[in-house]
Amino acid sequence: MFRVVGVETGDHPRREFVVIRNQSLRYENLRGWAVTDESYFTADPRMVAERLYIFREEIMIEPGSYVALCTGSGANHWARAGDGRSVYVVYWGRERPVWRDSQRVMLIQVAHIAPSTIMPQPAQTRG
Repeated sequence: MFRVVGVETGDHPRREFVVIRNQSLRYENLRGWAVTDESYFTADPRMVAERLYIFREEIMIEPGSYVALCTGSGANHWARAGDGRSVYVVYWGRERPVWRDSQRVMLIQVAHIAPSTIMPQPAQTRG
């Protein structure tokens, strides 16, 4: 299970990041998790789109390790945190800060995705 454990805001996207930690006792896949803020609950789709980052890569994060979602640009890579644990550093590629005026930053996960199906066509009656 992933959890947001820190948010650093700033006046430039290079200084802004969200720290996420794998709190479980097993490897967890980041794919399908998303970082957002309270704007997710508004009816403004443009605002939601501006403040929603979805992890699309299949990345396995070991227990106790971190993910740092950096707002600015760079190349995704593995690094070491100050406590010696692994950190997967992900760059969003945004040109402006995102979280500066957020009240809370949160993780969401799609719990279940149903496969698309083709609905049967109703039988036509002969008249």
